[in-house]
Amino acid sequence: MANDGDIEALYKRAEEAFKKHSYDYARDLFQQILTFKPDHEKAHEALKLTLVRKFQEQGATSRFKLLAMKGSFEVHVKATKDPNKRMDACMRYLNDDPTNGKVRAIWAEALLSQGHANGAAVEAKMSLQDEPSSILALKTMVQAFSQTGRVQEAQKALDRVASLVQDDRDLEKLRRDLAAQQTMAAGFDAAGKDGFRSALKNSDQAEELAKRTKLVKTDEEIQSLISDLEATLADAPTDPKIPRSIGELYFDKKKDYATARDWFKKAAALAPQDSVLRDKVDDCELKIWELKIQAAAKANDPKLNEIRLAELKARIASFERRVQDRPTDMGLHFDLGKAYYNGSMNDKAIAEFQMSVKDPKRKSQSHFYLGRCFQKKKMYDMADKQYVSAEADVLSQDTRLDIMYHRAKLAAEAGKLPQAIELGNKIVEIDINYKDIAQLVEKWGGGAA
Repeated sequence: MANDGDIEALYKRAEEAFKKHSYDYARDLFQQILTFKPDHEKAHEALKLTLVRKFQEQGATSRFKLLAMKGSFEVHVKATKDPNKRMDACMRYLNDDPTNGKVRAIWAEALLSQGHANGAAVEAKMSLQDEPSSILALKTMVQAFSQTGRVQEAQKALDRVASLVQDDRDLEKLRRDLAAQQTMAAGFDAAGKDGFRSALKNSDQAEELAKRTKLVKTDEEIQSLISDLEATLADAPTDPKIPRSIGELYFDKKKDYATARDWFKKAAALAPQDSVLRDKVDDCELKIWELKIQAAAKANDPKLNEIRLAELKARIASFERRVQDRPTDMGLHFDLGKAYYNGSMNDKAIAEFQMSVKDPKRKSQSHFYLGRCFQKKKMYDMADKQYVSAEADVLSQDTRLDIMYHRAKLAAEAGKLPQAIELGNKIVEIDINYKDIAQLVEKWGGGAA
């Protein structure tokens, strides 16, 4: 692994190569630096400048080649969930298309997911130079600036996102998180400067705390961090961020949802205007109910259905409250719709799904659930229209098969056996073992005869 001295030497060599117009060599050196240190902001900027200057002086890659590369790149980047491989693919693609803001935004997001906030910030910034309306780049920039303590810059980026999108669940979360950080930063400014507890009360140490929270793995490490946070709370008893952090450790790391709930309640009492803290209290309650259901099912408890009903009532109440708190969050409308659907409250479910269908991320699923709701109401034509709409933008074969399966059963239920058979046969052509479709097609064929 290269040390800081090695990286500085590489950077000087790359600068010299750039000055001599040896752009390929400079490119390789800058990329080598970023392999060792993905957060090296100057290397990110210099790499792009090197590639752009190369094309200005030597000519750009042909449009035909770029189109071919774009297709192969998209296939490659969608085929892997490994952020490191995605970062490498983006960096190599940009060798031939350095002003592609969309690809650069993907690189920025992958960098952020691996904890390289400085590298993510600079890549997102450069992405926006070429793709000014890139929502992905802006959202990544907000989070990257926030994680590196650049709160004012994060707020500016957030304002740009807000001017481009509406009713975005990520946007609401970014707003809440940034507001919480601004509140915490105000507390840091008023704090002292001695010892671990005081050291936490400045933005640099806050970032260090966030990193430490992600890195702790053993129960001993988790408990040590909790103890440090509890000690910090004694010096800053009105800071909701501290009990929230403790609650998150119990929730995410220890899976102790009852204790996490108690800490989130303390945080919520300190920041009653923060609805996300109320969400976290509810999330703990719902997790506790889920564990009760699992235990009851394992023990063949005769009260299992009673417990499931209690969990469903709690879920409905929680998401009704969340929707009331944040009525423009279409994701919450979708979650509430599912809860209503599971509770056989069809009309209420339909109303929520008719809201969430406006969210591009949940459009297909909302249409699908609308189809199921209308099918329950025996409004067969309306249900089929919703299933068709659900299938329109679906890329996943499994999802498409599921929609076709429901359409086939709907047609049979409506007495349209030829249509049911036709849809069933299409599924059989793709996967004869899909659920019970082969048996159903045979049954429908017998009925049609």
